[in-house]
Amino acid sequence: MRKASWVGWFGVAALGALALYWVCVRTLPTLPAPWTTTRAEATALALEKIAELGPPVPNPYVVVSLDGNHLLERRLQLSAVRPPSRLLSRVVDWEVLVYPRGVTRDEWTYRIEISLSGEVLSLSRRVDRSEPGAALTEPEARRQARAFLVARGVDLSPFGDPEIRRTQLSARTDSTVRFPVRRSELQASKATYGVEVTFAGDRLTGFGPWFEDPGRTALQPAIRQMTFTGIAGLMILFGLLFALAPPFLTRYHEGLIGVRRAAQVFGLVSGTGLLVIALVARSSSQSLSFGVATREQTTWLFAMVITLFNLLPSGIAAFFAWGVGESICREHWGGKLAAFDALFLGEWGNATVARSALAGVSGGIALAGGLALLNLPLARLEAWPMVAFLLPSSEGSAAPSIELVAVQIWGCLAPLLAILLCVLPTVERRLGPWLGGLVGAVLLTPFVFSAAMPIPVPAGLLVAFVLSSGVVAIFRGVDLLAALLAAFVAGTVLSGYPLLVAADSSLQAHGWAALGLLALPLVLSLRFLGSDKERVYRYEDIPPHVRRIAERERQRVELETARGIQSSILPDLPPRLGGFDIAHTYLPASEVGGDFYDVLALEDGRVAVAIGDVAGHGVSSGLVMSMAKSALAVQVTFDPAIEAVFATLNRTVFQSARRRLLTTLCYALIDPIRREVHYASAGHLYPYLVSKNGRVEPLESIAYPLGVRGQLDISPRAAKVAPGDAIFLFSDGLVEAQGTKSDESYGFERLEKSLARHAAGSVEALQRGVLADLDRFTGAMPREDDLTILVLRVGE
Repeated sequence: MRKASWVGWFGVAALGALALYWVCVRTLPTLPAPWTTTRAEATALALEKIAELGPPVPNPYVVVSLDGNHLLERRLQLSAVRPPSRLLSRVVDWEVLVYPRGVTRDEWTYRIEISLSGEVLSLSRRVDRSEPGAALTEPEARRQARAFLVARGVDLSPFGDPEIRRTQLSARTDSTVRFPVRRSELQASKATYGVEVTFAGDRLTGFGPWFEDPGRTALQPAIRQMTFTGIAGLMILFGLLFALAPPFLTRYHEGLIGVRRAAQVFGLVSGTGLLVIALVARSSSQSLSFGVATREQTTWLFAMVITLFNLLPSGIAAFFAWGVGESICREHWGGKLAAFDALFLGEWGNATVARSALAGVSGGIALAGGLALLNLPLARLEAWPMVAFLLPSSEGSAAPSIELVAVQIWGCLAPLLAILLCVLPTVERRLGPWLGGLVGAVLLTPFVFSAAMPIPVPAGLLVAFVLSSGVVAIFRGVDLLAALLAAFVAGTVLSGYPLLVAADSSLQAHGWAALGLLALPLVLSLRFLGSDKERVYRYEDIPPHVRRIAERERQRVELETARGIQSSILPDLPPRLGGFDIAHTYLPASEVGGDFYDVLALEDGRVAVAIGDVAGHGVSSGLVMSMAKSALAVQVTFDPAIEAVFATLNRTVFQSARRRLLTTLCYALIDPIRREVHYASAGHLYPYLVSKNGRVEPLESIAYPLGVRGQLDISPRAAKVAPGDAIFLFSDGLVEAQGTKSDESYGFERLEKSLARHAAGSVEALQRGVLADLDRFTGAMPREDDLTILVLRVGE
């Protein structure tokens, strides 16, 4: 990367950061400020304050989470006036629930809400509905409520006269004393709010804010849409998993996919997912109920359900996506995988990783800034990101920096790999780069949609589409690592922005630590940015399965070439030659077979017939076969005598192949005028003489195979043939074929019965009948040897 180029990336990052600083304050009007209270501080304060209502819980099970009030925030967003700080602090707060050990989720003892600035917003003690209590008069309830709030330092001057609401239970009457604000800033919407004190019978059980909005029905659809995006995302994840499984299994079966790197990707996604679950299981499981399960058991059940139905599918989808995507991209886009691959190999010190990491981190910050700018015009259309969704989904754990990064990797890596490596190159080959990129961005949009996007959901999808388009553009312009980092950094910046601007230094540190974790590849490789050290693929660097693919492709080309040569050597016999009807079949067991055959018409009217077999099949057998077939054709043309043909072929095989490849040959001269056949066999199976009335007679002849000895002793034999008789020549692939029901081979007995059964038909019918009988015997069993059949019938 030239200096001007990487300076440009730094400039892009600076512009994105400036846009974020300037815009986010304007597009997050409901962000509570200042944020000074950490999770640990809120927990400690809550456990201290419960003494105001009752005794502490021995060995308590404490659940702490960020709780969002979605309806209140949406009303504040739609309000024409700047929301008052009293309501703003209630948009998101710390919720602390204190349980005794062994109780269910609904049986908490104390519930405390603490604002992000450290103010105790509510304090409640749960009293069992069946527990009796003395009656409390309304004047006494008002007096005790007022005294309690004043003792807590609550200024009651903004509030009007208290209202009392009664709830009649079987054992007591509960009371709620509400103090409404005198003048509501949300008067246009007729929403009212204030502070309330609760009593169980005559026992004070707590206080807290209340908010009532008559127009809440109109607010719910937008919030409901956001709520259902999580379910939709899970359904899309399973769709992605099922879409990737077939191509993965097909390519793996074909040996086109390796699993080592895919397993590492699976481990990365699963590991980050387990980390997130460990951090948030206690707080996130608060909204779930598993019947009579205790609160502790609910946490474990939640972790198991998320692991089975989200974490494992995400990991498997990432496994499939990398396996399929790697095999696709290495054909044309192998360079785009180099930097990402280098991370797993631990090779950080090169310009390839540095260049990709710089482009990814800078591009991610620029994308976050661009999306923040896009929120400005959307705000005019009443579309804003909701802090009540954003904070609880990303910063509610004890280690928000780790949670922010882990959530991005767990939730986004699998779809990013699937779209960028599998879909994008496949679509681009058919539609071109522009349409392919558009399709890729559209498909990626649901996966990058997050709580940082504005609502209503259509506005959020528009922002997510811009983000996905930027990620696709960075992938096309740089590589995979840059695109992944850009997506992760943009998502982390948008989700973690409240941390970055928090008033508490430890919270700020978590925000910057999250970015530091994602920038780690850049930090470790930055000094190599201007170097000439590149991560270049060499043959030995290519994964073993890719080398196997290359080797298989080379062998395939060689085999196709050899098969082409063999096909040109083996004759395509006519149906009639020299007064004989001819039918033949040649079925090699592999691309190149070891059987050979020929039928040659001689000048004196005779016909020379030959069939041979080189042991085995494949390239080596095919080469010897080609040599023997060529020598046969030359020798028959020069001297077709049986002794001369066997002597020449024996010498050729002996000098070339020696004893390494056993070669057999059956050769015959048929005289249609004298009705005689002269034949000899060198280790080959005897041919059959088949009469039209079904008599089957083997034409026996014994000699060593070709090439076993330097001199071959041949004793030609003769037999009479009648008009209509057929000579059936074949290779051992016919009689040695294995059946499906046992290890028994087809054998000579079955062949002779088949010949007798089909003898009356034409040569084609005889050939087809024998093959049909063989197919019924072998079924779906693959051929283990070459199969050749040659049938000649004497004209009548």
